[in-house]
Amino acid sequence: MRNQFICLIVWIAAQSMSAQITGRVVDRADNTPVSFANVILYNAGDSTAVGFTASDDDGNFSLTCKTTGQYYLTITFTGYKSHKSKPINIEALPHKLPDIFIEEDEQQLSEVVVTGRKRQIIYKLDRQVIEAAQFLSAAGGTAVDILQQTPSVRVDAEGAVTFRGSSGFKVYIDGKPGTLDGAAALEQISATQIDNIEILTTPSAKNEADGAVGIININTKKIKHDGMSGGVNLMGSTAKSRSIDFLLALKRKRFVWQLSGEASLRYVLSDYDQTKTIITPDVRTVDRSTGDRERHVGNYYLRSSFDFLTDNTVWNVAFTGGYRDRWRGGALHYEDTYDTVATGNTATGSFNGKDFVHLYEYQWRGDLGVEHNFQNRKGHKLTSSLYMLKETQAMEHFRTDLWDMNGNQVQGHRAYEYEYRLEGQAKADYVLPLDNETGKFEAGYQLFTYTEDGDYRINIYEPAVGDFVYRNDLYNDYLFRRDIHALYAMYSDTYGLFSYQCGLRGEYIMRKLDNNLKWAVNRYRKFDLFPSIHLSYALNDRSQLRAAYTRRITQPELFYVEPYIVYVDYNTAQQGNPFVLPEYINSVEAGYNITFGANGANSFAATVFHRARRDKIERLRVPYYESITKDSIANVGNDYSTGVELITTLQMSRVWILDFNTSLYDYRIKNRFKVDDDTQSLNWQLAANNNFDFGQNTRLRAEAYYVSPMVSTQGRVNGYFYFNLAARQQLFARRLTIGLTAHDVFATAKYINRRESLNMISHSRIYPRSPLVTVSLSYFFNNIAKKDVKVATDLFEGTNR
Repeated sequence: MRNQFICLIVWIAAQSMSAQITGRVVDRADNTPVSFANVILYNAGDSTAVGFTASDDDGNFSLTCKTTGQYYLTITFTGYKSHKSKPINIEALPHKLPDIFIEEDEQQLSEVVVTGRKRQIIYKLDRQVIEAAQFLSAAGGTAVDILQQTPSVRVDAEGAVTFRGSSGFKVYIDGKPGTLDGAAALEQISATQIDNIEILTTPSAKNEADGAVGIININTKKIKHDGMSGGVNLMGSTAKSRSIDFLLALKRKRFVWQLSGEASLRYVLSDYDQTKTIITPDVRTVDRSTGDRERHVGNYYLRSSFDFLTDNTVWNVAFTGGYRDRWRGGALHYEDTYDTVATGNTATGSFNGKDFVHLYEYQWRGDLGVEHNFQNRKGHKLTSSLYMLKETQAMEHFRTDLWDMNGNQVQGHRAYEYEYRLEGQAKADYVLPLDNETGKFEAGYQLFTYTEDGDYRINIYEPAVGDFVYRNDLYNDYLFRRDIHALYAMYSDTYGLFSYQCGLRGEYIMRKLDNNLKWAVNRYRKFDLFPSIHLSYALNDRSQLRAAYTRRITQPELFYVEPYIVYVDYNTAQQGNPFVLPEYINSVEAGYNITFGANGANSFAATVFHRARRDKIERLRVPYYESITKDSIANVGNDYSTGVELITTLQMSRVWILDFNTSLYDYRIKNRFKVDDDTQSLNWQLAANNNFDFGQNTRLRAEAYYVSPMVSTQGRVNGYFYFNLAARQQLFARRLTIGLTAHDVFATAKYINRRESLNMISHSRIYPRSPLVTVSLSYFFNNIAKKDVKVATDLFEGTNR
């Protein structure tokens, strides 16, 4: 093993000393660089490929070459004529080529206007890039509506998002941590503001280690043209949802100013039916609750940013202010049956109830960043950024009411959690290109800090008093803080058709929870190492093999550790666990992708993956008292996901594109708390989408999805099917876009789950109100250019933005 390790180090060093052939790809018509063009180097003697790369944002490329001799290049990019160079005599290395000019293919461009579109999913070395514009049914929606149409992503009736069986992912916006985590962060970002979404299932050591299944980075739209540009989007739906958002920008040679904002209120309406059976030593209670449920998310914000450019440095400052509002609840009717164990007597009761959970806060965030490019070498740079987030007047309000059939109140509660939150991050990243021009060394430091000061109070209805009574014994005053210090180092290089990246990250975490409940006071300190490695091999200019490994962690969030009881409805209580441990995850995956057919119009991609998670965090439902159950946090055991994801896109005709994606994975849980043996299920999803382009500006999309049943720690979630129809019409030289979407046309998306533990069975059925029809309008000015319609053939490099 030691000799193998030494050989590996020697081999990497040898590749670093290989010399380079460099050049630049340029558009002959306007002398502008062409980014993401595919460049292949061939041996002129036998026409074997010896190097492959893609041009960067400035059109530059670099290829590794071990020996002198005669070579030739081919350059391909959809919208341009294929280019094959004359033989190039390389007498000395490194060797710099003159600019290579390629010409637009007028016939191909005329076809691209009608049928061309960006790849739905593009593969890079360490991430998948999802092009938002391809998902017509997401118009007027949020990032959740885009992601739920991708392999292995599942969205339940409450809006919770899981990927490959886990909800543990971090959300970034434009490469910076978002103000929320998980589905809550995704729901606050309008789909019309999104350029693309990057899914990092095996993030490199450069990224923070938190997040079981990785990082979702949402890249918002940017103005790319000089002068004043902008756009506005409007949305309304049959579920009362409505939104307006805008983007306004002024770009000059030395600065860019942007102003954006949103006011949105998005509803989910459903019918609810739940049956609970709770067995105690004295009584067996069966409770059935039926009624209407409603969930809505309100988001109101303004953001302004300013970029100032000098010869070698870019300064950025941004400020965001806004208000966020989440509400869920409804009116339910309860039918209860009580069987007394000792006597065998049966009693019944009928009740009406209302409940809601209301969370809201004001947010104020400031960002400051600087990027300095050293003049001695291209790509040699130092980047630093800082952000501070302050949330004020934050409130979590819980309320339940229960009346008998005569209208007399019998139960209820009012709970208020007043919160003050402060979050910040400071980071610095350094990139040093190596002498061979393809390799680079990266290192950096990051500090993350989060503080929340909260005060929880609850009033419970006392029938004997006829009023709500403050419960001092349930009062909680807490202070939660988490600091993470991190250092990382990475090395990456390209040798011919082979690229690799390896890195190591070290994180030191300090976490504390202080509160008036002495048993719940907790301190946690630990240092961990998180390695990562990514490999890719380009078989040719249209196909690639890739593999990756990473170690991850899921840090317990505050709501995991809150020790006090809250009621989310009449018969459901929740409580955190101050002593819950982090999850540790090891992930490995390998993949293959290829484009084929005329102009690379068809594509196929396959990914196999395995993830092992230790100390999985999950809510367990247990009997509390009478008809009340309690959902508490615990490390429930270990789980394992092993599977495959397949994606294919086929150009069936000039106006019809058919794409499929499916995932099949085995999910297994080694339980600590379930009465039965370990739980296992074979999960699969299938999406079939038909895309039709009628003329230059009319597009129709029909989407069919099936999600299979899936096991949980305590039970099973049923499978479901739904079908969407979406249409888009562009007018006035594509400045005005009208969208119409019908979600769940046949009202088949029914969410049914069953939980079971010792002395408790819970069976829930949620039926969303369907079909849901959404109308959207978008208007843009001064940001439509001819090149924006070129289609991307770079299935595994670049986003062609």
